[in-house]
Amino acid sequence: MIRFEKVFKTFSDGFQALDDISFHIDEGELFVLIGPSGCGKTTTMKMINRLVEPTQGKILIDDKDISKENPVELRRNIGYVIQHIGLLPHMTIGENVALVPKLKKMNASIYQKRVDDLLSMVGLDPDIYRHRYPSELSGGQQQRVGVIRALAAEPPIILMDEPFSALDPISREQLQDELIRLQQEIKKTIVFVTHVMDEALKIADRICFMKDGKILQLDTPDHILRHPANDFVSSFIGEDRLNAAGILPDVEEVMVKPVTTGPNRGLAEAIKSMHKHKVDSLLITGPGNIYLGTAKAWDIQQHYLEENLTLQDIMVNNFPVIQRDQPLSEAIEIISENNVSNLPVLNTKGELVGVITRASLVDVMAHKYGNGTIDS
Repeated sequence: MIRFEKVFKTFSDGFQALDDISFHIDEGELFVLIGPSGCGKTTTMKMINRLVEPTQGKILIDDKDISKENPVELRRNIGYVIQHIGLLPHMTIGENVALVPKLKKMNASIYQKRVDDLLSMVGLDPDIYRHRYPSELSGGQQQRVGVIRALAAEPPIILMDEPFSALDPISREQLQDELIRLQQEIKKTIVFVTHVMDEALKIADRICFMKDGKILQLDTPDHILRHPANDFVSSFIGEDRLNAAGILPDVEEVMVKPVTTGPNRGLAEAIKSMHKHKVDSLLITGPGNIYLGTAKAWDIQQHYLEENLTLQDIMVNNFPVIQRDQPLSEAIEIISENNVSNLPVLNTKGELVGVITRASLVDVMAHKYGNGTIDS
């Protein structure tokens, strides 16, 4: 869809904004450019609609060299959303949204219906908002209008230059959600510039990291979190996000103290112990704390009237277990595949050292993944 081929940009003062960048953006992709101030991300985006011209290299849209296109016509076929919205204050919301279709001489009855449909799409009742002026809307509402104005002429490409950065955190998050929802419906090719890592991770199909006019890494959010290209990318992502996306904790961090008993205990004693500790199974151990098996509540209940039985008679001695030096990912897989509520943890001698429960997994994961929210 969009392709940069060995593009350079040097401004008249000698500043080199872009240094030999090449990449492609697929049709229907939400592509995020991110990096520190002055890295070249906005310059790159503005080259797509020829607000900035390259010093060297080619930019192609649908295999056509855009340097040979009429820049005015090119821009009318590319939606553009900026940080400060740019709604015309003397025009109503309806007139603002209809501006580009009107300039393109589209049929008025068609684009007026389009205006109403777009307003409804972002939760603004057209009967209420179509005739209002920008000053009568909140910042979040104005930015919604800015987004749908870029969609009004149904352009195949939309450029978004830090469109939500002037908003409060709640409005910003709402519009990010709105953009994700809209993109699922409209499937446009969107190029989005931001300096906020959380925003990029949330909305992007792919992220392009830039620094000093060069591309440091271009990949999916998940792959970037798992495999940052260098220390700069790692630091920009932030330690908390990398920890949240990286290696799972050790088994020992997740396991809790097990509820144990001996193999010769009666079933009535077992029921009482499970009720006291609020568990649905007991781990059976022998001399030296060697793990022998697991007695499950259902099995105990089924045989409860057989007074001559002990836990040794009904325990499951092939119950799935894990060694404490195995990775936690294997423990999660075993719990899932066997549909068990707990997993005994053994050392190399077969001694019971702990138990992983579904609840202990949730507690650790909630603590681990709940902290990766610090802004860059």
